[in-house]
Amino acid sequence: MFKKLMLTGCTLLLLTACGTDTTEENVSTTNQPSSMSEANTTSNTNNESNAVKDSSNAGTPNTSTTVDITNPTVSMSEAVNVFKEAHPDAKIESVDLDTDFGRLHYDIDGFDSSKEYETEIDATTKEIKENEVETERDTDESLDFSAIIDPDKAIEIASTKTEVEGLSPTGWSLEADDGKQTYTIEYEKNDSDIEIKINATTKEILEVEIDD
Repeated sequence: MFKKLMLTGCTLLLLTACGTDTTEENVSTTNQPSSMSEANTTSNTNNESNAVKDSSNAGTPNTSTTVDITNPTVSMSEAVNVFKEAHPDAKIESVDLDTDFGRLHYDIDGFDSSKEYETEIDATTKEIKENEVETERDTDESLDFSAIIDPDKAIEIASTKTEVEGLSPTGWSLEADDGKQTYTIEYEKNDSDIEIKINATTKEILEVEIDD
């Protein structure tokens, strides 16, 4: 009888131990996170982050856009008027349209009976950026704006030359020199600078100069 009780007690202990192990195993299985679920969550987070970056980049403007000198906000005649307001008695010897670090501006040189003037005017705002005055004067020739063609016409004429086919001008200048009023339209091709000189009154192409 005692032996039967001992066997019965051992059996109960074994069953209890097995039940405890099974319960702990089930609890362990329930609490253990799924590595597949973690991987999917990480992947989705990365995809969302990349999508945000792509969206942000899509809205970023291209800062390397080339400045268009063929259609400035401020025309040559408007820039000339700004110069004349600053120097009412001055005559104008030359006008340049050029860019510095993407900023389009006019450089106007003029003179009166006793001084010479060099004035830089913003081609977008009409603001005078620089205004230099020299007390010594050696210039006698001045531009007659009533007799010359507009810059866009000079650019149109220059663009007919095969040397600049497909190119956009990078700048231009207009000056009175040696009895002539002359436009110089500037281009860049590879490592070469190309200048086309045009008579501003007769529209004649005077010279095509290539500087390698």
